[in-house]
Amino acid sequence: MNDSLFIRKTEGLFTRVDSRVVILVEASGGWSKIITKEGVHLVSSTLGQLEEQLPVALFCRVHRTYIAALEHISSFTANSVRILDRDIPLSRSYAEKLFSRLNIIM
Repeated sequence: MNDSLFIRKTEGLFTRVDSRVVILVEASGGWSKIITKEGVHLVSSTLGQLEEQLPVALFCRVHRTYIAALEHISSFTANSVRILDRDIPLSRSYAEKLFSRLNIIM
């Protein structure tokens, strides 16, 4: 249950989404897009609120507008992370925390 989110789909209906299928969370105006393997869920929560609700072991904030699922990061540079063939910006303020969470071999 701790690895699940209940996302509001319609008035009064909430659907369970396993947080392990979440690939990326993106801020979009006053909303957030929760991007999963099955599709996109638009929610009225802020990234800060979602960051508190998502399992710390699985996710890391990488930019003021993105939270990334660690297992879906396929590559990275000093300025970006690659998820789903998409380059996501990596802020300097979040880079050190991200790098400490990845197994990096030099």
